[in-house]
Amino acid sequence: MKTSIKMLLGFAGIVLLLVLASDVVLWAYFKKGINGDGTALQFPGKAELYKEKISDLRPFKTIVINSDNVWITNTMRGDSIGIKKDGDEVTANYYRQVGDTLYILPVQQRVTVYCNSVQYIRLAADSLHLNISRLHQPVLEIHALNDCYLDLGRAEVGNFTYKGGENNRIMGNQKSKFDTVDVQLGEYGSIDLQDGAIKNFILKADKMREFSMDELVLLNLTQFKRK
Repeated sequence: MKTSIKMLLGFAGIVLLLVLASDVVLWAYFKKGINGDGTALQFPGKAELYKEKISDLRPFKTIVINSDNVWITNTMRGDSIGIKKDGDEVTANYYRQVGDTLYILPVQQRVTVYCNSVQYIRLAADSLHLNISRLHQPVLEIHALNDCYLDLGRAEVGNFTYKGGENNRIMGNQKSKFDTVDVQLGEYGSIDLQDGAIKNFILKADKMREFSMDELVLLNLTQFKRK
């Protein structure tokens, strides 16, 4: 073998050993949470990644929903309010604001609205699923069309009104509390209330599929009126 080839192979071997050695050192640094220059590694936390996808909103009183699978929850961002679509960066093509009304347009992904309160919600299409959690406010009114589903969790509302079409389903759980609940449903509605407290319940509905309250709800109920 020629001397030049031996030298070339030897040089290549030295380079490979240096590369492997540097990889081992960098991996050791990485496991310790530091860069190769000794500075701390910076990883974006869940809060930062979460915040990057939220678009800020102006204050509103009304939400008109045209999209399935919408969540409305108490803000986790101080006094600011915002909106987020799952699996997407900040974009504004799935909502718009006109005056004090927020319109949520049809999309496939789940949409989450962060706010401190909302007075009126309209489900403007059939077969929509709305989840409300951790809202604490004096009044809330919801109007829905047909085949809609409302899930209430850890909500505290003074006067809660729901007016829906046919095949509407209302589920309340996770220690929700209401002073007065006024529900008006079309035919074949369902109501399932668990693990909560209601003082006054007013119901207007025909040909219901289901109406159930667990023991905790019944113990807190002081008046039930069927129209």
